[in-house]
Amino acid sequence: MKKSLTPALAAAILTAAPALAEDAPFNEDVVAAMKDGIVIEAPWAVSMKEGEIIVFMTIHNGGEEPDTIRGITSEVAAKAGIARFDGGPLLNAESVEMLETPQGEATNLDQDGYHLVLTDLTEAVESGDVVPVTLEFEDTGDLEVQVSVAVMR
Repeated sequence: MKKSLTPALAAAILTAAPALAEDAPFNEDVVAAMKDGIVIEAPWAVSMKEGEIIVFMTIHNGGEEPDTIRGITSEVAAKAGIARFDGGPLLNAESVEMLETPQGEATNLDQDGYHLVLTDLTEAVESGDVVPVTLEFEDTGDLEVQVSVAVMR
C-alpha cells in the first residue's frame, strides 16, 4: 500500500516534532512515518540478489531522549536486522544488534554505513513494490514504514 503525504499530515509533523535540531532539518515532502518525535524520511530499498532487500532511510530523533532501534521485522521476510557496511559502499556488511538514534540528530542509513537487511523473503518482490518494515524502538515502540523497492538483478 502506497502512502502519500497530505498537507494535514505535513502540518501535524511540523507541529508534533518541533524539537528537531536546527542542524538536522527534514524535508516534509518525503516523510514516511512519525511517532513521538521520531521522523522517518525518504525510505527506499534495493534488491540486488535473490531473497534479500537492503533498506535505507534517514531517522530524525526530535524526542526528549536518545532512542535505540532494538529490532526490525517485515511481513515479507523471515529474517530482518540491522547491519553496517565496513570497507566502502555496499562492502563487507556486518550485523549489529541495535542502533542508537541520538536526540536532536539525524541518523542516516545509507550505502556507506548502517542499513536494514531483509532476508529469506516470503514472497517475490518486483521493482516498484512497496513493502512494510517495522522499526522496533526501545522507548518509542514500533513504527511501521512503507518502503519502495528497486530490483537490480
